[in-house]
Amino acid sequence: MEIQKEWGDMPSYWMVYFSVADCDRSVKQAKSLGAKVVVEPMDIPTIGRFATLQDPQGATFSIIKLEMPSTN
Repeated sequence: MEIQKEWGDMPSYWMVYFSVADCDRSVKQAKSLGAKVVVEPMDIPTIGRFATLQDPQGATFSIIKLEMPSTN
C-alpha cells in the first residue's frame, strides 16, 4: 500500500496478515482473549475484509478474509 501525503510523516513498515475464515468472528474471539482492536473490520473492494489487532503484549497484526474470485 502506498503511503498517502495526507497521512503525514509516516515511516514505511511491515504488517503481517493472517488469513481467517471469518473476519468479524475472529475479531470477536480475539477481543474475548484480551486483544485490542486497532482498526475495526472493514471491506477492501475485490480483496476481502480485514481488521488490525494488538495482542496483550503489544504486538500489532492484521487478519483478513480474502474474497475468492468468481470462476464463472
